[in-house]
Amino acid sequence: MEENIIIKEDATDRISELPECIIENILLRLDKPKERVRVSVLSKKWFALTASLPVLKFLFSDFTDEEDWVSNRDVRDNFYNYVKHTVSRFCRQQNTKIALTFKLLTVVGDNTELDIIEKCLELILMRGVKVLDICIKKSRKSNCQPMYRLRDMLSSASTLTSLQISDCVMLPSSLMVDVVNFKSLKALSLNRVPLNQLVIKHLTASCPLLQDLVVECCYGFKKFCVYGQNLKTLRFIDCNGKGIEAIDIEAPNLCECLLSVGQGRGATSVILGSCKQLRTLYLDGPFFQTSIGFADFLSNFPFLENLSLCLVNRRNILAVSSPSLRNFVLYDECDLEEIDMNTPNLHLFRYSNSWNCSKGEFIIESNSGELKTCMECHIINKVDTLLLLKLRRFMEKANIFKILKLDNLYGRLSVDSEVLKVTQLPPYELEHVELNLPIRHVLPVLDGLLWCFHPRSLSLTSGFSRISDEEGNHFLKCISKMLIQQEGQGPTNVRIEWSLPSKAKIYFSWSSVLTALTRDDVTQRVTFRKEGPDMDEGQRWRKKYQRQRFKQVQGSLGR
Repeated sequence: MEENIIIKEDATDRISELPECIIENILLRLDKPKERVRVSVLSKKWFALTASLPVLKFLFSDFTDEEDWVSNRDVRDNFYNYVKHTVSRFCRQQNTKIALTFKLLTVVGDNTELDIIEKCLELILMRGVKVLDICIKKSRKSNCQPMYRLRDMLSSASTLTSLQISDCVMLPSSLMVDVVNFKSLKALSLNRVPLNQLVIKHLTASCPLLQDLVVECCYGFKKFCVYGQNLKTLRFIDCNGKGIEAIDIEAPNLCECLLSVGQGRGATSVILGSCKQLRTLYLDGPFFQTSIGFADFLSNFPFLENLSLCLVNRRNILAVSSPSLRNFVLYDECDLEEIDMNTPNLHLFRYSNSWNCSKGEFIIESNSGELKTCMECHIINKVDTLLLLKLRRFMEKANIFKILKLDNLYGRLSVDSEVLKVTQLPPYELEHVELNLPIRHVLPVLDGLLWCFHPRSLSLTSGFSRISDEEGNHFLKCISKMLIQQEGQGPTNVRIEWSLPSKAKIYFSWSSVLTALTRDDVTQRVTFRKEGPDMDEGQRWRKKYQRQRFKQVQGSLGR
């Protein structure tokens, strides 16, 4: 007997029954305008919430993939009609919410489009916008005025908490004379806009809650003066090449500061004396051409933990003294013998002898789980015998480092271990050494390095997959033999571990590594760990063996 199955259609509009907060959350996750338009037709409720969404973002790049955006008039018309319609619809809503965010990244081709931008900004400012981000670019074929000046009403936008202005946009002229009513502003970013040094000081002093300030590639001033009682982070980058005469920052609560200026015609004086709470400092440019000036400057920051330096035209020895410093990055062509450090609590020292200062390296990242003091050497120019010798002397003088990381992928390498034998210096004791070298240079460099350092473990990162199995076996045997010989006649074994940069797993054979290789695994890492029943006994054997080796070297030199 067949059962009669009755199917009842449920006509309930469950999509519309969703709470408004959930619908708004869904809409905010839709980045593209087309996606929002599609979901707005689901129901009247969705349409109304789309129209009143307090986050308005207009990116011209969402409407075209062409490089020369201005040349396509139809695309520009569609974009600006969409901007005008969306803003007008939002402002017509009854009991509409405050506009939380208004972001406009666009290209203009004529003054008509600038008029649309100005009208939309006026409406949004009247709605009490909190986050305002404006970036206006122009093409060479643009027929509009060179720069767009923001309306004076921006100066009275008391609800603004974040303001970002970029490219062909000028600040209101009222900022130079009138009282600024940015009483809620916490973040200010100015990028490639003309500025006056008096405007900068007046603007920062008129924002009592300002915490984050970014001024990048702006022009029109020779002195950069900032006053901010609550300022926490400051990022100033000069891209004009003419240089800055002076930088004066008065911010007693400043924690992070990045200052980067061009060489220009001379040195740049910098005053940060009131910034006693500074934790992170990045300096790139012609600052402190004498060691005395820098030492006095550094003594102003009793809580400094992160320091990154790229000092241009420095002439004297670089003296760094700070009891609180934990991370120190130095981009300098100076010799290691020209560095004098008094940093008892240092955790990481990263040294690069080439001019590749990275302005993105503002906050120094380090492995908080690694408690051993580490020195990283990124040598791009040359790794030779003299460098290894100077590196060994530097680490012995500092007497704080337990880990050494040496990186050289593209430079020249020339190490003669016979020269290092003549020095008769015992190897400096280290917990771990890590090398990142082209595989063809590993053995000669390692032979010289083991005359300078005595590590308990050794890691090599290179392209091992490019060599044959026979070459790989010979490679592993040679390194293991070097490490065992360094221990003298003590009972020592060497355990070999493999790992891949893309995976945290450890492999104990090369065959298992090959099965796990992917296209992204261009390099592989092999780690050699010394093992013995009694490492203290091994150290006694090692010292005895070292004395025998030095006697043999002296005897050969005498002959």
